[in-house]
Amino acid sequence: MGFSGTVGVYVLSGIDGFALIETGPGSTLETVKQAIASLGLELKNLKAILVTHIHLDHAGAAGQLAQETGATLYVHERGAPHLVDPSKLLASAERIYGELMQPLWGTMTAAPKEKVVALAGGERLKIVGHDLEVIDTPGHASHHVSFLLNGETMFTGDAAAIRFDGSSVIRPALPPPEVNLEIWQDSIEKMIAAKPKRLLLTHYGEVRDAEAHLREVVKRNQEWADLILEGLQKGEDARGLEHRLHDLSIKELSEMGASEEVIKRHRITSNDEMTVMGVTRYWQKYHPERVRSET
Repeated sequence: MGFSGTVGVYVLSGIDGFALIETGPGSTLETVKQAIASLGLELKNLKAILVTHIHLDHAGAAGQLAQETGATLYVHERGAPHLVDPSKLLASAERIYGELMQPLWGTMTAAPKEKVVALAGGERLKIVGHDLEVIDTPGHASHHVSFLLNGETMFTGDAAAIRFDGSSVIRPALPPPEVNLEIWQDSIEKMIAAKPKRLLLTHYGEVRDAEAHLREVVKRNQEWADLILEGLQKGEDARGLEHRLHDLSIKELSEMGASEEVIKRHRITSNDEMTVMGVTRYWQKYHPERVRSET
């Protein structure tokens, strides 16, 4: 969408080649390939692909890369079938994004079944000479894992929310259809217990204050959920809830001195419409007794 520094794809160099953590969507695949080449690496030496979950901005290009290179593809067991046959995943995304589907996400290619390794959490992997521990971290999605590299660096996907250079604001990642805040909080506790020295967020980059950041994620998720619940209880429709969230998010980013470019990147990565859909579904599914209109 014309912005750099929004979706992170991490290269892990090793003894027999290299691995990728996340792939980005199909729409940015050529950018990823160019970046790999700029590091002096050849795509044919890609040995492994690890995705934190199957949302298109994280795994949309995984199948194509696995087909082209023969790399082994590691993904949560709930997500694995959807990378082998992405038809249902794409149909669901099509209903949400409509005509924006192609410009946002590009093409998603089926992954070779024999190259897909399903993960449940708790596995210890040896990837191009590095040790990675798989941590089951649902909440953002039921098919979400995080990866702890050499006991120090944690690749968090969306479990640690969103924070961009140019702003200290942590923006929740609360899209439909599987947000569950209680499960997410349990996942955060598991991530803290692993004692990472740093986090590598897919959106975007390095965080050194790992525990403080993770605890703030729980707080921020609840703040946004409560804001939307308040609107639901007042009988506001989706547009009203979006305006409510928009006003808050712009205010807090502006107060922290974020530039207009940083604000736009935040809104593209975690837009108001998707957040309202995800959180509304959460309240209606898990706590319907709290969603009572006063009007």
